[in-house]
Amino acid sequence: MTYKLTFYEEEGYLKVTVEGSRSHTDPAKSGQMVVDQITKKCREIGSSRVMLISLLTGRYPPFANYQVVSSLEQKGVPKEWRLAYVNLDAESYKAVMFSETLAIKKGFQAKVFDNERDAHDWLNS
Repeated sequence: MTYKLTFYEEEGYLKVTVEGSRSHTDPAKSGQMVVDQITKKCREIGSSRVMLISLLTGRYPPFANYQVVSSLEQKGVPKEWRLAYVNLDAESYKAVMFSETLAIKKGFQAKVFDNERDAHDWLNS
């Protein structure tokens, strides 16, 4: 996997930091691997709330975006989980907002944020 993930158990949720560049050949595959790793960790610790802090850079192609969001259901991510995505890369912000729209249309509780404080508040509301 071309992305580096770091996991932290916070009170009430799993916090995941992901670092890397989307400029490699298959950002969809890497994104799906992130979904796999997060799902596995959530099941290990019994968490149903996730804050993903994205330090990823580079363009997020729409088809890759679609494939990653579609993999949530394919990978067995329960729709009652709350997924807060903190995007810190301004270049990809609109593309990541598209992810939120796709996830919501598929019945997931997902929201994109530009800061951790708002994501924390939403996860614990």
